[in-house]
Amino acid sequence: MPKYWIILPFLFLLVSCAEDNPAMSGNFAAPEHAAAEFFDAIYNQNDLELAKSLSTESLAELIDHYGTPRQVARTMINMSYDEVTINVNRAGQNLREQYGNATDVTLVFTGSFDNRTINEMRVVRMVRIRGRWLVDEIRNDPFSKG
Repeated sequence: MPKYWIILPFLFLLVSCAEDNPAMSGNFAAPEHAAAEFFDAIYNQNDLELAKSLSTESLAELIDHYGTPRQVARTMINMSYDEVTINVNRAGQNLREQYGNATDVTLVFTGSFDNRTINEMRVVRMVRIRGRWLVDEIRNDPFSKG
């Protein structure tokens, strides 16, 4: 028993040093996590290579045509933010029942652009290819007026 008292403080130190990224929390093998990570790569990390690695081949080719994260965000996704928080919308659906090799994930974006608060929603079509969940299609907010 005395040996465990020596190891215990080191375990607490190890756990307390872990970085926490709110957009990245959750089950790393889940499609909703891959979808959130894709958008985090574009909006918060400005990393198109990461976004393309989380995309199907056809979507990655489309991303390449836009060249910069800002162009992808503004033109392809049709959402611009200075800063944004990305959350999975689990209301009204049981994601676990939808898993197969494809599923839809609804993401809610809350952020600011030009000192205005902007709330948006996107439905993301995820496909599982060789055991990895990848973004295949991004659909506009189904409840949007425009």
